Amino acid sequence: MILLDNKEYNREELIDNMSSDEFYYSFLALDKCLSYSSLKWLLKSPKWFDYKRRNPDPETQALRDGKLVHTEILEPTKYSEQFHFIDVSTKNTKKWKLAVQEYGKAYTYTKKEKYMNNRITTAFLQNDACVSYLKGSETEVPALVDVDGLPIRAKADILGPDYVADIKTTADGVKDINLSDGTTKNQFAFTMNKYDYDLQAYLYTVIFNKPRFVWLV
Repeated sequence: MILLDNKEYNREELIDNMSSDEFYYSFLALDKCLSYSSLKWLLKSPKWFDYKRRNPDPETQALRDGKLVHTEILEPTKYSEQFHFIDVSTKNTKKWKLAVQEYGKAYTYTKKEKYMNNRITTAFLQNDACVSYLKGSETEVPALVDVDGLPIRAKADILGPDYVADIKTTADGVKDINLSDGTTKNQFAFTMNKYDYDLQAYLYTVIFNKPRFVWLV
């Protein structure tokens, strides 16, 4: 398979290594392939894409929280083995800073963050509709395919017989709201537009060759 650096790689070997976050995000970076996250920048403009490529966003608290929820639900073994929870009241303490040095920021959380995210995870796992998508499916399934001449990487949260399901955490709300024109719309619909989740849905149904895409919010 030819990637964006114009070099040929063994596709199966790449996919085997994509279970590693370091390999997935660092080795398969923008010099080699695209992803939903990078392609949505192109929806604004090539200039914005180039800017974001050179100036990646810092990891926000929302992204950290979402990663914790995803891992606990989809990769419980990884969650218990790789994440470390420190009993501190603030991240300005020496105890916290030493823990980050030892374990790395990506895998170091406070006990408060753990308890808050456990509430979300518990709510998910007690929801029959959500859990039904886990039954008979695979989780964290990587893929690297050619879409319209471009190498694109992806990782499906949940891959079922005829669907791809994606877990989304949001602070925007999921209530139905009444619009001024008399219609009703769910708040998550506005979140979908804000983050271009429709692009992700299209890409993943193509990449994984499944007719349905489901958001578990």
